[in-house]
Amino acid sequence: MVLWNIFYNTIHNVNIKDYDNIQISAWAPSSLDNNIWIEKIKSINPFVVVHDNMILGYADLQESGLIDHFFCHHQWQRKGIGSMLMNKIIENANFLGITTLTSEVSITAKPFYISYGFTVIEKQSLFVRGQYLTNYKMQKELI
Repeated sequence: MVLWNIFYNTIHNVNIKDYDNIQISAWAPSSLDNNIWIEKIKSINPFVVVHDNMILGYADLQESGLIDHFFCHHQWQRKGIGSMLMNKIIENANFLGITTLTSEVSITAKPFYISYGFTVIEKQSLFVRGQYLTNYKMQKELI
């Protein structure tokens, strides 16, 4: 459940600057069926960054080029964890012959993705557990 804690705490401590409390609680509820979370993590098979036996972040790359999850520990923001993860994603995409990366990116994460050459394809309003959340479909072409 370490990855759940990173997911939950990042949203509740970092994304709170761009979303209200009700939206945050819908996105990362205080309780979630552990089996659903475990199956989700198995399905995305994420990369993790570990330092001193502590997981500091995780992200995935799907065969389609989709980055489904990308989360860094809320106490380790702006310390290079996201860069390590994104560089690993790009390296693996190149190795696998994936030419386009896509992700549905929060308001909070949008500047980070832009710094890696992603562009906004579409602004979206997703309905999650009774709340609308703004995010951005973003894309990066790999050469």
